[in-house]
Amino acid sequence: MKKVSVVAHTHWDFEWYFTRQDARVQFAYHMDEVLAALASNQLDYYLLDGQMAIIDDYLQSDPDQSAVMRKFIKAGRLFVGPWYTQIDEMVTTGESIVRNLQQGLKLSAELGGTMPIGYLPDSFGQGQDMPKIYNGFGIDKAIFWRGMPKEKSARYFYWTSDDDSKVLVTNLRNGYPVGAELMENDNYAELLHKISSDTAVTNLALPVGGDQRPVDFNLKERIAAANAAQDEYELAESTYPEYFKSLAKETTLPTYQGEFVDPSTSKIHRGIYSSRADLKQLYDRIERLMTYEVEPLMAIAQVHGIPTKQGLVGEIWKAVARGQAHDSSGGCNSDETNRDIFHRGTVALQLGISLKAYLLRKLSSNVQADLDLFFWNAAPSSLTAVKEVKIESRLPKFMLTDEQQQPVPFQVLSQRTVDWATLRHDSAEMTADLSYETTVAVSLTIPATDWTGLKVTEIAGNFGDQATTNMIENEYYQVSANSTGITLIDKRTQTTYRDFLKLEDGGDEGDTYDYSPAYQDWLLNLDFKSAQVAGIAGPLMSQLKLTGSWRLPADLTERADQKRSANIPYTLTLTLKQADSVLGVDLTVDNQAKDHRLRLMIQTDVQAQASYADTPFGYIERPVIDPHLADWREIGYHEEPTTLRPFLHFANTHDMQHSWTWLGLGEKDFQLVGNQFDQLAITLYRGVGYLGRPDLLRRPSDASGLQTKYVPTPDSQLLGTMTFSGGLCLDATFDPAWLQARHHTLSAGTLAYQNQTLDRFTSPIQYFQINPMTAGLKHAPIVEAKTPQLVISALTTTTDRTGFVLRVYNPTKQALHHPGDLVLGQNSVIKQLNLNNVVTKHLATNVLELALADFGPGEIRTYGIYPVQSACC
Repeated sequence: MKKVSVVAHTHWDFEWYFTRQDARVQFAYHMDEVLAALASNQLDYYLLDGQMAIIDDYLQSDPDQSAVMRKFIKAGRLFVGPWYTQIDEMVTTGESIVRNLQQGLKLSAELGGTMPIGYLPDSFGQGQDMPKIYNGFGIDKAIFWRGMPKEKSARYFYWTSDDDSKVLVTNLRNGYPVGAELMENDNYAELLHKISSDTAVTNLALPVGGDQRPVDFNLKERIAAANAAQDEYELAESTYPEYFKSLAKETTLPTYQGEFVDPSTSKIHRGIYSSRADLKQLYDRIERLMTYEVEPLMAIAQVHGIPTKQGLVGEIWKAVARGQAHDSSGGCNSDETNRDIFHRGTVALQLGISLKAYLLRKLSSNVQADLDLFFWNAAPSSLTAVKEVKIESRLPKFMLTDEQQQPVPFQVLSQRTVDWATLRHDSAEMTADLSYETTVAVSLTIPATDWTGLKVTEIAGNFGDQATTNMIENEYYQVSANSTGITLIDKRTQTTYRDFLKLEDGGDEGDTYDYSPAYQDWLLNLDFKSAQVAGIAGPLMSQLKLTGSWRLPADLTERADQKRSANIPYTLTLTLKQADSVLGVDLTVDNQAKDHRLRLMIQTDVQAQASYADTPFGYIERPVIDPHLADWREIGYHEEPTTLRPFLHFANTHDMQHSWTWLGLGEKDFQLVGNQFDQLAITLYRGVGYLGRPDLLRRPSDASGLQTKYVPTPDSQLLGTMTFSGGLCLDATFDPAWLQARHHTLSAGTLAYQNQTLDRFTSPIQYFQINPMTAGLKHAPIVEAKTPQLVISALTTTTDRTGFVLRVYNPTKQALHHPGDLVLGQNSVIKQLNLNNVVTKHLATNVLELALADFGPGEIRTYGIYPVQSACC
């Protein structure tokens, strides 16, 4: 007789077609039922969906209930965690996933205990790195529903990642709501046969719950009725931790590896990678701000005696986690909900920017040397790069000198006059008080986690005008634009690529879940041959600015009639910097068209068989043609498995001679297209007008989301002005660690502060007065990671504020021998940590340098660096 573990649960979307506020009200009353059912023993156990955000909200309004919850959690009857929010894995970075789990584990531990299972029952696809992320938190079990391909149809299996991490998986092949049939249908045998297909195991799981489903107070009676009605299965109320103990005894479970993104047993919604591009950009920007700037800068500040504000940092990461919750991340929500998500992200961004502004100012507040312009390198690797900075001066001209009083060359990019006269109603009564705001480019070399300072000395005269051009170049590339399009020359190989950069516009008759081409589509190739070209050429930075407009169909009706009445103004800016192999690309468009998709099309010289993209802690190779593109209907897939692919930071195509990479700053969707798959297509945005639509070309049958109601989402048309940024780099070989390093440099921006009194509004908090640092500013680097083959993932402070956390990983599929060294700024104790920053191994005591042990394929390693403080007295 087969054993069936019946698990009572709820699946609680944080927000969706309803707002977070709607969900909070419903959940507050739902918890009354949960606690009552446990107190009366009408339920033995209950699972609160594996995420803490809903509980966090609940306890803010009902704090007295924490004691009651803690009682049931400690008794092993109420199960919470480990997540803060259930993520959609395919568009969430590794550090965001780590912070999400850290927050969830912390809150659940405070309430009495965590369910040690990677529980993501509804995420739209499963990322290849999840086993090693879970193992990094001591989790070796996982539960999910969507994504399994036809060839890997087992319900129960082991899932491994490239570093040999392994989790035991329960795949909810029939979905997390399947157990509702136990409560609503007396055909018990049919249900039990359904959940026992495609497996030979004798221990089965049956989740009983659903989306915001109320508590089933009669579960015990229904279990008894099911047992009485048949003799093949024995049902018993249970929990997932107990169930996995039984499942682990099974000896015939297969082992699978890789990502799971197939629509075999359910829809998978690959279109969410590009849905609501504005939200993707916003939360990507917050992730980069925190991991590349705020957290490492706060670690540096700690060295200089400035306290770490972990509460503010945690608040930002909670906002990120809420914005990356399942559905929230996808943007497949009502307009009202998406406005809430955008607002929360905006607040978090403002908080992060203010933190950065305060730290830069405070760090520059007690300087003994004759310096007034400071640049910081927050990365644990040395930096040589051209940076842009605004300089305030009373005179229009100045010179820069370094700490050794040596002149520093720079390039003026722009200058404007500012009048600080006291305001009067009658402007004739105002006395001019002029100063100059000058944006310059300056080439800097800054040691790891350290700073460099410059002196601004005003001098007589004016800066000359910059030379204009329609051709720019640096050591790597030459780029020109004229009536034949945009031409790129790779100066290393002397290869010319003519008209290599265009856009493609096509109809999108899909919804917020999925792209789907229009029933009567009309694809338009948009080029820059008619653009007005204005360029500046300089020794440190050169730019081409192309402006113009395209005519597009205003809506699906015009597209079907092949008419174009919508005018779409654009500005494309291409930037080359000295000694930089990345071509910067910024495109601003004023979207006035509906129901369409706009993609950046990069013509390469690679005839691809596979595409490549980064994952949270590695990279992945995917075929350019999905194995089931031809037979998906026959095998019962729920949507066409189009090769729309997600990426986080880079999308790549390469062969043995050439490598083309797009470094994205918010874009998340790409595809290799063309007859020879030699075009790299980056989705910039797609505009749609409904939450869900039925009978799409790519996704036949019912609408996603709500099957019986159209929910208009006019905001999701993304009308108005949007800017998309990124970079393009050409290389001879594919090197994922080098690509991540260049993405870091491209996106980190300039960490600079000028001590000056002319403009007290350089940031909103600049107007506030502060006390200077107690000690004078000195050079006090934390660490330099001399590890070019590794990706630096994070640098932050330890929870107890006594040290620092440095996380690195091997992005390749090969072992790395002698990967490099850590050079410390002062004698330190080095320990190895897990992903929850818990010490797992002692590595060294009182050292200034550590030679890193070999890295296995795909290995993530976290180091705790604890500076040894000198004894006082």
